[in-house]
Amino acid sequence: MKKLIILPFVILFLAQGCARFGNNEEATPPEFEYLIQELDSELDFDSEQRSSARASLGRGKDFHPDPAALWKLAAYLHENLTLEQKLLLLAPPSDFDLTILSEENDYHFKRLERFQRMDLYLRSILNDDQLEAYDALIEYKRTAIESLIDQINNGNIELIVFRFELMGIMEWFRVEMEILLTDDQKAILLENRDDEDRRWRRGRRGWGRFASDPEEIKKAMYNALGMTDDQITTLENIHEDFKTDLKTLREEYIDGSYTVDVYRSAVVTIISGNHDRRESVFTQTQKEIIEIHRALTRRFMKHTRWGNRG
Repeated sequence: MKKLIILPFVILFLAQGCARFGNNEEATPPEFEYLIQELDSELDFDSEQRSSARASLGRGKDFHPDPAALWKLAAYLHENLTLEQKLLLLAPPSDFDLTILSEENDYHFKRLERFQRMDLYLRSILNDDQLEAYDALIEYKRTAIESLIDQINNGNIELIVFRFELMGIMEWFRVEMEILLTDDQKAILLENRDDEDRRWRRGRRGWGRFASDPEEIKKAMYNALGMTDDQITTLENIHEDFKTDLKTLREEYIDGSYTVDVYRSAVVTIISGNHDRRESVFTQTQKEIIEIHRALTRRFMKHTRWGNRG
């Protein structure tokens, strides 16, 4: 009789255990381990650094695949890396990759259409006139980014200028696509994006419960940086001003008030000004953690791009 009583509980326990291990929402994303291995190879972690870095990153899985998953790791590395390791981590990359750069900026600017990865699908819903215009936009974008890469690889511009100019190109491209596409086409692309999101959630990579929660994503940064209430209020006001300025500029460009070059230059001016205002909010320690987070994000994006399921 005891066996008959115990058996259902054993079955229930095993079923719950299997469900837990099979649940992608609970599992640690494999990209985390890829990143730790890359950092270990670059920075030559000791055993304590390796173990603690892995644990710090694991605590960010609720945000995967958003880079907010990296904030706890950034804070840990700031406190525990040697000066030599920090210099290695923060050194500008010598092998800029056009595809990764484009996708990273598409991601950070919250684009509705992942144009680089959805090129074939996008072309299938464009008419002939739109296709011709789209090809011209893609060619301009490619040439502009390649020119930027040449400039930074040749030492003609600083990394921060490179970032601002790249953001200017991507912002211009986003507005041009808004002009090009009809409302129906935008709706189709949004539906396609949602389908991709659902497929990824069902895949082995998982999707953190806060990955699409902007408030929790902001809190992750605030907590990692140890920001005060006054800092948070000031930063959020700066962000609202930035969005308003950029929105006004977009509308003026769509109305035909600016040429492409003038618009791109104006975007860079707004981005640069926003950066300077944000920098004035942070302490030196907070700035260092932010730079470490940015360096981690650049590496992390290589492992989280859509379509890479290996």
